[in-house]
Amino acid sequence: MSFFNIFKKKKTTEKNIEAVSEPITWQNTTNASEFFEGYNIAITDLDSNGEVAAAETLRADKTQLQLDFIERFEKEIDSKTAGIQDIDTRTKVVIDAISSIRKYNSEMPITVRTRLAQAKKNLIGE
Repeated sequence: MSFFNIFKKKKTTEKNIEAVSEPITWQNTTNASEFFEGYNIAITDLDSNGEVAAAETLRADKTQLQLDFIERFEKEIDSKTAGIQDIDTRTKVVIDAISSIRKYNSEMPITVRTRLAQAKKNLIGE
């Protein structure tokens, strides 16, 4: 190896990594109505098809599924509001988004409602 080989520009290779996009379902959406209505439809479908064990598993995982939804929702709203400089506008967008979930309060256990309030606080920045 020559001394001058050290200064040669090495070839760089770029890897094109394409994101594999999976179809949006109630299990991976950030839309509140799609999530809550899809969850209820999934349980109804499983019950009507005689898959009682699967329906019970979904019911048992309800809190964790909702917490995962809140986490996805928070990331989505944070990315939407990242470019908004005006505090009042940003706060209004966050409050409107959170209120779209609040109409499903009756379906959420207290831990999920607490996490939603925490997400609101994080997004507003108080």
